[in-house]
Amino acid sequence: MWVEVYIDLLTANAMAMRSLAQPAALGAVVKADGYGHGLEMAGRCAVAGGAEWLCVADAAEAGRLRHDGYPGRIFVLYPVPPRIASTMARFAVDVTVGSTREAREIVVQLAPDDPTLGVHLEIETGMTRGGVSPEDALDVATAINEARSISLAGVWTHLAAPENTPATHRQLTLLDSVVDRITQAGIDPGAVHALASGGLLAGIVEGHALVRLGLALYGLHPGAGRSLPQSVRPALSIKAHPVRIAEVPPGTAVGYAGTWIAERLSTIATLPIGYADGWSRSSSPGTSVLVEGQRASVVGRVSSDSLTVDVTEIDGVEPDSEFTLLGSTGNDEITADDVADVRGTISWEVLQQLGARLTRVYVSGGLPVALRPESTIDVTAAPGTRLPGY
Repeated sequence: MWVEVYIDLLTANAMAMRSLAQPAALGAVVKADGYGHGLEMAGRCAVAGGAEWLCVADAAEAGRLRHDGYPGRIFVLYPVPPRIASTMARFAVDVTVGSTREAREIVVQLAPDDPTLGVHLEIETGMTRGGVSPEDALDVATAINEARSISLAGVWTHLAAPENTPATHRQLTLLDSVVDRITQAGIDPGAVHALASGGLLAGIVEGHALVRLGLALYGLHPGAGRSLPQSVRPALSIKAHPVRIAEVPPGTAVGYAGTWIAERLSTIATLPIGYADGWSRSSSPGTSVLVEGQRASVVGRVSSDSLTVDVTEIDGVEPDSEFTLLGSTGNDEITADDVADVRGTISWEVLQQLGARLTRVYVSGGLPVALRPESTIDVTAAPGTRLPGY
């Protein structure tokens, strides 16, 4: 079992979305292990495609990017523990602040010889997840501006429903009013940003210095705004070879609790991927896989480490047959949206749940050029291969 990541596509996706974002800078969201693609390679491809920032969820992800050699701007989307503020300053990582208390706790932890730490003031405009109220924002901005060890690097919010034009207008109006008050007080607000993939596709770019691009970078539509550029495509496939192919008589129960019973002489293939790898138990019944140019149904309950497929109608299935759980084969394709619909969830979750046991194989020009073995974060390039870099 493995994940194939198409680095040429990832780079091209970033390039196409950067054109839509201009004149705003592109900040590629590579949190959650790069939406399952691998944080380091997702970052490299995004930068090769024109991203000027990389956005992560926590300090550990920021540290991985610095360890990988990325020298550019990093923004941590959620507050970090004040005790690691000094480390963030020394690694030149911008952090989020949502209250005067958070700003003061960070200042206390910074040493006199630490570099100035860039902080982005998050404004609560309707997501109800984090940030300071618009009424209190100027007080926090003033406290940040008066501190010598931190500086206001940005003011931002997150759109709760970019597909809802009135709600989005209310959020952006609140953000604009905060920025106006901060500016009128003689404080530079830094980079103003509110847009993720949905906001960008909704065409709301004017007045924003940065677009935080997540799902669209990986070739999937967020469900808001215009269509993706035609060149933007999913950049990931999930594949496996069967560990067992068995013929079973009618009446045979398959999987836990026997929820699927063969109605005829059937051929069942077992694939070594399950919910421990992020392939949810709710994927069956209802999902299919591609093998030998045809679709085959997943049957029985998905187990921790395996799932079973009915390949009775498909000729030529052998131990070396390649099964595609997500991705395209020939003229057929199974997308993360297809799988999400069966699971009753969203494509973000389908991608971000992909586990560390799945080896990442990086493909360029149709050939594997690098490997990230299971349960590691280190990428090994094939001899003579030039990977995207910073």
